[in-house]
Amino acid sequence: MNEMRDVMVIEDPETAKILIDKTRHKILHLLKMKEHTISELSEFLGLSPQAVFYHLKILEKHGLVEVVKTVSKKNLIEKYYRATARIFLVSYLVFESEEFEEEVRDIVSEAMEVFGLKMDYEEFVDLMRTYLSLKSRALEEVLSRRRKTPHKRMTPIIDFLAVMRMASYPEFSKLVSRYQEMEGL
Repeated sequence: MNEMRDVMVIEDPETAKILIDKTRHKILHLLKMKEHTISELSEFLGLSPQAVFYHLKILEKHGLVEVVKTVSKKNLIEKYYRATARIFLVSYLVFESEEFEEEVRDIVSEAMEVFGLKMDYEEFVDLMRTYLSLKSRALEEVLSRRRKTPHKRMTPIIDFLAVMRMASYPEFSKLVSRYQEMEGL
């Protein structure tokens, strides 16, 4: 069994795509806090054990969860799973890849509908990809400067530091100007 990593930077677009699923996101959140069995996760999430098993296998295949112990109870063998990192960070390189284009388009389509945005779709997709790339780059920079393991309570602080870092990028100023033009501000 390996020790849980502090931060795992995801550079593979396929791995990044599997993190978008809400169920897998919830499973990872639970497994970052404590190791759990399939039956425990099933109960927490209100899903069948088969559904939880399916998602765990995908997460395990991509190195995001691992089995930390196996316990025999009567005639049953239960595996305990844990996340492989406290923080999963999708690299800015993923957002710049063509493989991630479809995921960004899905997010933008939904957002434009939810918020009633009246903007050019392609231009907004480009803005969103640029923003996600810059934010991820800033997070990577902030986390590379850490001296100790950040506690999960520090998430708002990490986010604040990343936004402050991102605000210093010339590309971010251009992004804000483009958005303001699109909004007519």
